[in-house]
Amino acid sequence: MIRKVIVITKDWDYLRSDLELLCERLIKSNVECEMRDLDDTESRQLVIRYGIENGIVRIPQIYVIKDGNIKRMHYEITKDVRLNVDSLIINIMNEVCSRE
Repeated sequence: MIRKVIVITKDWDYLRSDLELLCERLIKSNVECEMRDLDDTESRQLVIRYGIENGIVRIPQIYVIKDGNIKRMHYEITKDVRLNVDSLIINIMNEVCSRE
């Protein structure tokens, strides 16, 4: 089973340190996690195909790729403008470990 998380962001992303923490924790849980720049061609293709909602692209974009299926993950931002990493890890692990 191929399972991977791809995080698409930019250097200026306010949540970048939270995203790096997210990837570190996923890697410790044996889930491949890769941070990519929005300017990367493959990243743009993912965003164009899966990341536009109501004509808007939000950064960061977080995708779970499992057995060739791609799902964009939604995430919560706390009142103090931080990424809710714990909640996101639970959602990602549920997605990665689920059977379809």
